[in-house]
Amino acid sequence: MYIELKERFIKLWEMYFDNAELPITFYYTNEEGRARLVKPDSTSRCVIGALSHVRRGRSLCFDIDSVGCFGGKKYLGFLDEAMPNFEYFFILRYS
Repeated sequence: MYIELKERFIKLWEMYFDNAELPITFYYTNEEGRARLVKPDSTSRCVIGALSHVRRGRSLCFDIDSVGCFGGKKYLGFLDEAMPNFEYFFILRYS
């Protein structure tokens, strides 16, 4: 069933989206073993940087220790609050 659904989705995607890159999906689970757990410091500190692996077809799993930046920890749901003055992070760091 899963393989048939996947193949149908890809066929329709290619037909309607002119062979555009497949979308990246996210989901939350407590089940282990669905994807490779990213070990701390084994990939980009930023989750966005790690998505380059996903774009090449690799499934990744993140936990609180896998994510190296406070923004990623906050917006993936591992922290309730961002670091102080987070809204100014890019302005201060990259200006």
